[in-house]
Amino acid sequence: MKIKKKSLTIIGIIIIFLVAFFLLFYKNMGKISDFKVIDESSKIKEAGNYGDDVTGWIRVEGTNIDLPLIARNNVADVGRRDYEYAWTNSFPDEKSNHFTYISHNIRNVSSNPIVGDDSMTYFEQLMSFIYPDFIKENQFVEFTYPNGKTTIFRIYGVSLIEDNQEMSFYDTFTNDELNDYIKQVKKESMYDMDVDVNSNDMLLTLYTCTRFYGGNTYSFRVDARELREGEKMQYSTVDTNNNYKVIQEKMEEGEKNEKV
Repeated sequence: MKIKKKSLTIIGIIIIFLVAFFLLFYKNMGKISDFKVIDESSKIKEAGNYGDDVTGWIRVEGTNIDLPLIARNNVADVGRRDYEYAWTNSFPDEKSNHFTYISHNIRNVSSNPIVGDDSMTYFEQLMSFIYPDFIKENQFVEFTYPNGKTTIFRIYGVSLIEDNQEMSFYDTFTNDELNDYIKQVKKESMYDMDVDVNSNDMLLTLYTCTRFYGGNTYSFRVDARELREGEKMQYSTVDTNNNYKVIQEKMEEGEKNEKV
């Protein structure tokens, strides 16, 4: 009888150990995104009917951002409203090493940005990434080239900064310029994310304007790098840093004003 009890105790300890090991392993393994790659070839072709130089298509996980990408030139009028789009001030091609696109943020401009309103247009829902809970579950961007080739980018930085969006005027960078830019993003980002990124990666920057601080000179910027060969769409860890504290204080201030 004692032997049986001893055996059951040992089995119980083993089960507890295995459960604890599994939970620890699962936690470290991270959650895999179910963001699906979609063939946007037909949409790219259709967007070309508006007469702009279509340079691809973009979708952003967790948002309703699902837009053609156009190059701003003598033909493109970024004030037009007959269809939705994002634009660049450069002329990127498949040899570019840093894509930068801008789109409008007409409605989502308060110090408490709205999440999940599907009536929003252009890049209005990009502001969703100002919330830590949102970015923990949404970290990927689908980018499709004009020829239909589709790739996934992983977000590594989110910033709310005083910026003139000058990066949108360049499509090729030297290795030193890319490394300097990556350091800048890491410094300005409101999140610390465990994403390795270097000058060998293809980079993507998304910009939109914001009146979060009440003025018109600030930009909301999301930076990502292309998924590497064999890399899984596993969510990275996200921690807020000192840059976020200022933003959080502003949001809390806005909530108090709304209650008055």
